[in-house]
Amino acid sequence: MNGQKKKIAFLATGGTIASVPGPEGLRPAFTEREMLELVPGLSSLADIEGRLIMNIDSSNMQPEDWVTIAREVERTLFEFDGVVVSHGTDTMAYTSAALTYMLTYLKKPVVLTGAQKSIGEENSDAGKNLMDSFRVAASGRPGVFVVFDGRIIFGDRAAKLKSKSFDAFHSVNAPLAGRVVGDIIEWDEEALAAEARRISEVWDLLAQKAGRSREKAAGGPVALCGEPDPRVLLIKLYPGIEPEVLLVAKEKGYHSVLIESFGAGGVTFRNPRNLLPAIRELIDSGITVAVTTQVPFEGVDLTLYEVGRKALEAGAISTGTDTREAALVKLMLKCI
Repeated sequence: MNGQKKKIAFLATGGTIASVPGPEGLRPAFTEREMLELVPGLSSLADIEGRLIMNIDSSNMQPEDWVTIAREVERTLFEFDGVVVSHGTDTMAYTSAALTYMLTYLKKPVVLTGAQKSIGEENSDAGKNLMDSFRVAASGRPGVFVVFDGRIIFGDRAAKLKSKSFDAFHSVNAPLAGRVVGDIIEWDEEALAAEARRISEVWDLLAQKAGRSREKAAGGPVALCGEPDPRVLLIKLYPGIEPEVLLVAKEKGYHSVLIESFGAGGVTFRNPRNLLPAIRELIDSGITVAVTTQVPFEGVDLTLYEVGRKALEAGAISTGTDTREAALVKLMLKCI
């Protein structure tokens, strides 16, 4: 083994990057070994050991799978210098947000990537995304990142905004952590420092909830903290939505509701479909109600319009500049 190379683990979970045509459409089938063999240039970047955690379409990814991935990453980071996780693109932003928060006090790189075309297809983006991801994982820069089409995105700032194009993932309400240009990584040091401070606040909250001091939790390369409770109801507002839709959360035993509001935080209060009494009823019954937005960029400000302020006064919580995916994960981890 070349002592100058970093030791990087490749954890495969399926997705389009690993897919092959089947009788009912594309389905994941390539193993981690087969994917590594299809990108021979990877061996020049690091000493790589691959493991197949699961081989599923990411539309089938569940919160329990986040725990499986997080535990494997935690275990792996005691032996390796970094980790690359291959993942389907459709729910990658949820998984990357979950890992960002659950892998507390992270001291090594954890990179998620995937592809819009299978690694077995001609002109696939898989090879580039894997090469870029291993470069980032071998950089020693700590954090959870999504690496896609040359962009290095903070794990809880990533969102998939295109269904087919190679530049599918964008950074929402934060600068890129950096870019991979050829074989060079260009980091944004100011953004890295700002996002590290923000994410550290979530880690401290999770450690506090778990009854652990920061010093104890931050002892190794990572401390796994928090398991998601998936009983969160995500409700997208639309003209004509009935208040009874929100009350399903109470009937079915959800602990939180995330409302995708209009614009900067608009929540309907006009009769006959005033949502405010339903929001108050949920909150009075002990259910957390948080508000995000259907608009991809610039976040929520419930103080700006009357339709936001009334929701705030009813007890709803603003998710600020969090992505929908990050807000949902935070609610599952009960750190909102």
